[in-house]
Amino acid sequence: MNKYIKIALVAIPVTLGAGWVYWQQNKKRIIRNAIESKISNATDSLYFIRYDSSSIDEINGNAVFFHVNLQSDSLQNQLLQFDTASSAVVYNVHIDAVSIRGVNTAALLNNSAVTAKSIHLVNPVVYIISAGKKEKQPAVINENLALYERLLGKYENIQAGEIVIENGSLFFSDKTGNPHTSLTGIGIQLNNFSINRSKDYRNIPSYFIKDVVATVKEINIQGEERHVLFSDVEYNAPGKFIRIKKFQQKNNRRQLVFDINNTIIRNISTDSFILGQQLTADELVSDGGMLTFYPKQNRTVSSANDEIELDNNYFDEAQLNKISMGSTRVFIYSKSKPNDAPLQINNVRFAADDIQKLYSGTNVKNLVSRSNWTISADGFSFLSANRRYKLNIGSFNINKEKSSMYISRFSVIPQLTEKAFSASIKYQDDLYQLDFKNVELNGLDARLLVTGKRLEAETLTLQPMIKVFNDRMVTANPASKVGKYPHQLLAQVNFPVNIKKLVVSNGYVAYKERGAVSEQTGTVFFSNVNATVLNVTNVPDVIKLNDMMVLNARTRFMGVSDIQTTWKLRLGVQNGAFNVSGSGGGFDATTMNAITEPLGMVSIKKGQIKKITFDLTGTNLEANATSTLLYDNLKIIILEKDSSGINKKRVSSFVANLMVRNQNPEDGKVRTNNVTKTRDVTKSFFFLLWKTIFEAAQKTVAGKSMD
Repeated sequence: MNKYIKIALVAIPVTLGAGWVYWQQNKKRIIRNAIESKISNATDSLYFIRYDSSSIDEINGNAVFFHVNLQSDSLQNQLLQFDTASSAVVYNVHIDAVSIRGVNTAALLNNSAVTAKSIHLVNPVVYIISAGKKEKQPAVINENLALYERLLGKYENIQAGEIVIENGSLFFSDKTGNPHTSLTGIGIQLNNFSINRSKDYRNIPSYFIKDVVATVKEINIQGEERHVLFSDVEYNAPGKFIRIKKFQQKNNRRQLVFDINNTIIRNISTDSFILGQQLTADELVSDGGMLTFYPKQNRTVSSANDEIELDNNYFDEAQLNKISMGSTRVFIYSKSKPNDAPLQINNVRFAADDIQKLYSGTNVKNLVSRSNWTISADGFSFLSANRRYKLNIGSFNINKEKSSMYISRFSVIPQLTEKAFSASIKYQDDLYQLDFKNVELNGLDARLLVTGKRLEAETLTLQPMIKVFNDRMVTANPASKVGKYPHQLLAQVNFPVNIKKLVVSNGYVAYKERGAVSEQTGTVFFSNVNATVLNVTNVPDVIKLNDMMVLNARTRFMGVSDIQTTWKLRLGVQNGAFNVSGSGGGFDATTMNAITEPLGMVSIKKGQIKKITFDLTGTNLEANATSTLLYDNLKIIILEKDSSGINKKRVSSFVANLMVRNQNPEDGKVRTNNVTKTRDVTKSFFFLLWKTIFEAAQKTVAGKSMD
């Protein structure tokens, strides 16, 4: 055998053996230098990587690195010294342990690629520090993929069959180092991870979203005006859902204003996200919780600036098929009076389906108005501005798909007794007690209602109870009431209303008055009120087509007589034109003593009212009435008040009965009377009606006739 060959055969094993010994003794240093060199070269020498120790199995491509640090001292120094730095963002990373299995060492050291079967990161802590001004910037994804460039560096691709992150933390901060956004307790299971320059994904989550299961214990976002907390967040790409156990928000006074529990978005389409930048999912379901609103102040003229837009920086469009929110408490505060107790609405529930796509810049009110949704709540209550009344709205339900709204009850409850009310006012005023049950709107245009354009409905049905009290011992109010007829007040409502038909079922109306002379109270009431009102509107375009609001009612007067009335009220005219007609009768006249004695100082000793008919027309300043009163055996007593109480005025009563004709018709002739009454403009519409009819009846009783 050639001696050179022999020498080579001996030298090669010796050399290999020496190389193996050298590699085993120096492999960690060689690999460390190679990794540090690659990181430095890949990031233009801005970043360096260090770790304390490692365990390397180069044959199987396995390695573990302990206490790994990736940072840039040069960028950090620039951030501290200047307002801007050469890089927009600085990344500082510390990882307790990085375990790599099945790594392609040759590709890592000699090529521009990182490939491995698995990568396991234990307790990674990442700081992302924004350069430039001190203002805290939100953690947003930049569409130019700056973060992608940092991750990829000069490598052509990074691939891993599996990436596991255990108990990670991610902090976003400004150059002072104080985090404004933090994610802690991060756990990630990411399969088939791949980043390479050949893909044309337009946003960085597209690289991670396909096969990842990620959980975050807490996400904290601290801003100047609010503090936001997400707890127990999970994104599961294989399961196609996102779950958030708790979402809370506090305002700048550290008050909790938003607290939503157990929210889940189901059946997310990751392909739509990656390929089309579309967030598409089947439904969003939440248990609800608590919401707080600070609505803008009312304005006479609406502004386009009042519209809420969806400012969408991440998706070209998004779509959810369904939304369901469970029991939620809603608090509504006044911006002008933030220290006042809020309006509280309990057990609010919301569900929607057939939801339209969300386009960037979409108006939220228009978006909701075009979906099929229902909202319900237990109801709420609040005090009026003058704190005279408490307003209660009972449980309600609005269903856009069925074009309906139902309110179990709406009531207005005085907060003062009648005596305290009279003592609290300077001039005469009415004290109201209102209770409307089973309020139901059908044929409701919820789209117009939600967009704040108008209340439009085919029918409104309700069961009202209305009580009014007035104390005539209080000084009369000298202010004019011109322009305050019912149809004129409707025109003054600062919200368009158009209800084609209002139906009153089994209502009750009572008027109670304290007499100025008797100092006693009398009450006139109407029970079993059943009525329809057509064309309840203040919309000018509707009024041009039909300017007549018509009320037809049947009721029980004082529980003894059936009365029918028709009211015709002209809309859109300045003079308050109206026509009221009606008829009733068939009751014992002494029933009227509950009214006539305390309010008119007249007692009816006996008599039978057989029938009364009336027809009034009028304007702001006068009314003209034609009335017929049929009665038998009428006898009256004139009363007076003295130190001993209410007593009979004997002489006056005798004279009055001499003048009173005790029946109509008389001698086969029916007396009918016409009265024109100039309005006392300090008195109400109903006072004008009552006084005009009463004066016509007085003329009839006195034996006068329009003939």
